[in-house]
Amino acid sequence: MHFRLLIFLILSILLITANSNAEEALNEVRIMEGIVQQRPPNTRQIIGKRYVWNFKGKSYTALMTIDVEKYNSYDGKERFDIPKLVEEGRTSIGNLTREFQNIFRRRSEWSERDRIDFVLSFVQSLPYTFDDVTTGYDEFRRYAIETLIDGGGDCEDTTILVAAILRGLGVETALIFTPGHIALGVSGNFTGTSVTYNGTKYYYCETTGTGFTVGELPPSFSTNVTRIVPLTPSRIAPVPQPDRTVTPIPSTFEPSPEITTPTPETPPIETTTPETQSDTKSKSRLGTAIVLIFILIALGISTVYFLHKAFKEQREY
Repeated sequence: MHFRLLIFLILSILLITANSNAEEALNEVRIMEGIVQQRPPNTRQIIGKRYVWNFKGKSYTALMTIDVEKYNSYDGKERFDIPKLVEEGRTSIGNLTREFQNIFRRRSEWSERDRIDFVLSFVQSLPYTFDDVTTGYDEFRRYAIETLIDGGGDCEDTTILVAAILRGLGVETALIFTPGHIALGVSGNFTGTSVTYNGTKYYYCETTGTGFTVGELPPSFSTNVTRIVPLTPSRIAPVPQPDRTVTPIPSTFEPSPEITTPTPETPPIETTTPETQSDTKSKSRLGTAIVLIFILIALGISTVYFLHKAFKEQREY
């Protein structure tokens, strides 16, 4: 009986430890203006990535690191439900979202469209890779952190990544499915190609290729939308506080082309609201304390068990 209890406690410890490490994945992230020659460390314990891209005639550099152990923990995870992959990414790459917030503080003159286009320009700079070439599987959906560390992905992967970032910025978004392709839609005061779902207009955002902005549909892609899945906006704390708010100046334009969308077979998937950064730290400390308590209990039980067994064998002799 003691042996079974010991096994149960050990499994509980492993489960608690796994849950406590499934929150923030990226260790450090920095986004700097200009082309930075410095490269992040790349060792047996740490994976470092460096990305350079252009926006509005200026260059930007992103440096990021992640523990190899954290990256390997994504092996074997469920990859079917795209909204769940987006929600997980919103938390695991929270440090990247905060760096975008820092950029927006410094660029307070940027409009809402500029901010989304800036995020799109970063994701579009990642190389397009085919699943069967990089993973050996015909369809392999990557988590947001995997797309960053693997150095790119296909349309599903980059859409999951940009959706996770924009959700963390509080942008109202939706997944837009067309035959053989997936993109993101954003709601706001924009112009261009859009789809309307339940009274909300979502402007098309292409994540593959470069140079595509909000509402710009690549000419080669289909306008036959097969499914729309709205995603609940959830901010990553702290929320950026710009010095002044810039309201986009309305301009005269032709009505945005509307894409007729059928009613999806499955209801939109709601996601949970995020916890604040302080709640996350408190839960992490609580999880660590619980793990230590369980370890001490397990060691105590095992010690008593083996001492009792040894004493019993000695008495038999």
